[in-house]
Amino acid sequence: MVDDQIDIRRLCRVALGAEGLQCEEVGNGPDAVALACQKAYDLVLLDVDLPGFSGEEVLRRLRQRQPTRHLKVVMFSGAASGDELSRIMLAGADDFLTKPFSVVQLRARVKAALRLKDAQDRADVLNRELLTVNAELEQALEARDGELLRARNGLVLALAKLVEHRSAESGRHLQRLQRYCRALAEGAAALPAYAPQIDATFIRVLEDAVPLHDIGKAALPDHILNKPGRLDEGERTLMEAHTTIGADTLREVARQHPFATGFLHVAIDIARGHHERWDGSGYPDRLSGEGIPLVARLVAFADVYDAMRSRLVYKPALSHHTAVLVITEKSEGQFDPGLREAFLQAAPQFDRIFRELGD
Repeated sequence: MVDDQIDIRRLCRVALGAEGLQCEEVGNGPDAVALACQKAYDLVLLDVDLPGFSGEEVLRRLRQRQPTRHLKVVMFSGAASGDELSRIMLAGADDFLTKPFSVVQLRARVKAALRLKDAQDRADVLNRELLTVNAELEQALEARDGELLRARNGLVLALAKLVEHRSAESGRHLQRLQRYCRALAEGAAALPAYAPQIDATFIRVLEDAVPLHDIGKAALPDHILNKPGRLDEGERTLMEAHTTIGADTLREVARQHPFATGFLHVAIDIARGHHERWDGSGYPDRLSGEGIPLVARLVAFADVYDAMRSRLVYKPALSHHTAVLVITEKSEGQFDPGLREAFLQAAPQFDRIFRELGD
């Protein structure tokens, strides 16, 4: 509970303690961030107006650091306008209360948030169990059908290269993407927020599937793919359609060949979602936050980094330092902020990969 008013904190402690919840409290923003990063809390009750820095700043820092998987944040305020509350919700708050609030309202919002977290935590456990079973099946398949898997990956790369050769991108772009994604995923696997979702199988399938990210461009005309200048509105709409075309094509393949659905579903998520943005302003579905598949969020870093480092018909190449600076500091709302730390750690590897496999 974070509020500079002692009576509010006391009310929350008594009301929630009576429900069997363990509560701790602080009175300012810096202490809130420090305490939340020291222990694994399930929920933060956070006032908007705080000394030190605002509740909105506390929220931003908690979402960037992701100290606890599925951490819930319920904001409250007696003065925030409707627009301010809407902005706070978009910044990552799960719910809000308007002061003065009743004990009934407080308990209801807190219980609802905790039920959601419990469901998400149980889903993570199930997901880990499924990943374990899937890994065991994959190992059995690899032992028996290693040649088949290698042939599949070779065909995937060959098919993707046919698309690549039609566009301005050429050379070793796809191989670089594979190695970027592996480096970034391995770094993310060391972060508590992502460790439950990323294992060796996840990384391997991501690496194998990423060459299909732009497979939908096979359906686009040459004058769109290779236009040297800026696309007009109609051309941009057509270009953006490569995400849905690629995903729909792969989905039809998955329907006809169900034995390969695990690999193909990852490829579908990548093809459709790698141009979505964390703030919901991407395409084609305007997904936001964790609604964007994790594989697509990872590929977004790799794809944008490689595009900035590469010289294309419509732009010069940027340096490694500039590319990293743009991604981490000048692209607000585009990338998963929780993956930014993993990207910074993997950035030297990205540079080595580009130098080794440069066009």
